[in-house]
Amino acid sequence: MANMTHQITDKKANETEKKEALMFLIHLFGDLHQPLHVTGVARGGNDIRVCFDAKAPCDDDNKKWNLHSVWDTAIPHKINGIKHSLKHNPERLASAKWADRLHQENRPRPIDTECAITRQPLKCIKKWATESNQLNCDFVMERGIEWLEENDLGGEYYEVAAPIVDEQIFKAAIRLAGWINALAARAAADEFRGVHLQGDL
Repeated sequence: MANMTHQITDKKANETEKKEALMFLIHLFGDLHQPLHVTGVARGGNDIRVCFDAKAPCDDDNKKWNLHSVWDTAIPHKINGIKHSLKHNPERLASAKWADRLHQENRPRPIDTECAITRQPLKCIKKWATESNQLNCDFVMERGIEWLEENDLGGEYYEVAAPIVDEQIFKAAIRLAGWINALAARAAADEFRGVHLQGDL
C-alpha cells in the first residue's frame, strides 16, 4: 500500500502506471480489512480446512473450504444471497447493493477517516493492520483451530461473523475514500505550488 501510494504521487510515473497503482491500492485496502490477511497463523487460515453450510456432518469429505476462503468469499456471498455455485457472475450487482445498504445503515454515524497521512502511509497502514489482526484473537480464531475444523461455520459462527464483515467493509470504504481525497488534495497543492513557483521565476 505504501509503494502504491508513492507511485500514484510520483511525478515520474505515467498515467498507466498511476492507474494500475490506484487499482492495486483499492484491492489492498480491502485485503487489509480482512483479518486473515494480516496473520501468519496457518498461512492466514489457508491451511485450516472447514465446513460452511455443509449438507452433511462436518467430516473430511465435506470440508470444501479453508478458513481464509470462508472470510474472503463464503461469508460475503451468504450476506448478499449469492449461492456458492454461481461463482463470480452476480458479484458486481450484489456489491453495489451491499454498498448501498451499508451506506444507508451507517448514515447516522459520524464519518471519520481517522488517518490519512499519505506522506507517511505506514503509520495508517500499521494502525489498521493491528486493528484487523486483533479480530483474529477476539473472534476469527478465538475458539481454536480444532473447533473451527470440527464445526460447520455457516451457522452460529456466521451469525457473529457477518456483522464483523459488514463493519470491516464499511471501514475500508470510508478509509479508502479519505485516502483518495487526501491524495487528490496533495496533488492539487503540489500543482498550485509548482504554478506559484513558476510565476515567481
